[in-house]
Amino acid sequence: MTGAKQENGNSYRVSVIADGLVKEGEEYTLADSARQAMSARYEWAMLLSDSGEILWSLNLPPELSRTYTVPEVASFTRWYLQDYPVYVWRHQDGLLVAGCPKGSVWKMGMELPQSIMDKTIFWIPIVLAANGLAAVLLALLLGLRLFRSMHTLVKGIEQMAAKQPVQLGTNGVLGDLAAALNQTSRELQRQEIALQKREQARTSWIAGISHDIRTPLSMVMGYASQLEDNQELPRPVREQAGIVRQQSQRIKTLVNDLNLASKLEYDMQPLHQEEVLLAPLLRQIAADFLNGGLSRPYFLELDMDEPARQAKVLGDQELLRRAVYNLIQNSIRHNPQGCIICIALHQERSRWVISVSDNGEGFDQELLDRLREEDSLTGMPSHGLGLTLVRQIARVHEGTTEFENLPEGGCQVVINLPPAS
Repeated sequence: MTGAKQENGNSYRVSVIADGLVKEGEEYTLADSARQAMSARYEWAMLLSDSGEILWSLNLPPELSRTYTVPEVASFTRWYLQDYPVYVWRHQDGLLVAGCPKGSVWKMGMELPQSIMDKTIFWIPIVLAANGLAAVLLALLLGLRLFRSMHTLVKGIEQMAAKQPVQLGTNGVLGDLAAALNQTSRELQRQEIALQKREQARTSWIAGISHDIRTPLSMVMGYASQLEDNQELPRPVREQAGIVRQQSQRIKTLVNDLNLASKLEYDMQPLHQEEVLLAPLLRQIAADFLNGGLSRPYFLELDMDEPARQAKVLGDQELLRRAVYNLIQNSIRHNPQGCIICIALHQERSRWVISVSDNGEGFDQELLDRLREEDSLTGMPSHGLGLTLVRQIARVHEGTTEFENLPEGGCQVVINLPPAS
């Protein structure tokens, strides 16, 4: 209840009570408005005469005196009366004193020289400006510390992105975040080492298998070739020997592609870079196929404009030859009924474009999706290995590949290569 009185007390003044205290005959009566003001903040009140006698009182505590001298009145006018905070107001019949509950109000008197008060207006803006400057400097200092911490964290994240180990200091505002980055870096390094070991083991396994297969495969191909050329054997036997030789050659090519693709994927294949003229290279590849006995269902065309005859790139000539060879072989292998294969060379946006297309059956949609999405040997079917190798050869030459089915039928593979500077 006392708290409520204090909360609303600022709305009432002792003057309201003084104005509401009216003498009627020999008695004093308190108006309703004055009584509300009284109950809102004050606990008791009394009216003192000029001689210090009590003319009227309301809820006067019993421990208070009933008469007061002038020195006593002067002592409690602005302070306390026996620990009661009091407020006074001049009444026409004397002095009205209103008291609050003990412990409800804390009073303090303060005296300052007038010269200091006169200078207050001058010093207050200076003090405020000094406080503002101190706040700005403190904010800059904290911001600088935070910026340095953030800069260190950013460098750590960049090192993690580059697969480098990170060890940041864990002191400061962002120490917990730095510790988390250190832990993440250690985990990534552990995973990277495990991945390298696994990939090295896979590459070594592929290389070992390739080496182990080559020797017996060469023997099979040699004996099959002898049987195929032996005119004393019946014709069906020689044809069967020819089939064995052809399939053995396919196995040999597949093993070589697998080994080369594995090395290219992990940058283990040395590149013998030189300036390569593309037009003579493509003509030589076409001549090799034609001179090698390209069967009648297949027709090979070569298309290049005049500027393309001077096309020159920086790269490994044998790898580029392997890429085009694989594309031609892919068209032959997947179109047993025959097709027209076109090798084209032209310039597009300052890059040299080699395209190999045919009018055969085109790519299987599943294989086409994988060729467009896969970035490694993982998930690639065996019959797409040669095309994967083409993409990897283009990549190591800073080029790109595009695989697509043509609207009129057949398919096309495009290799974009940067020109030699």
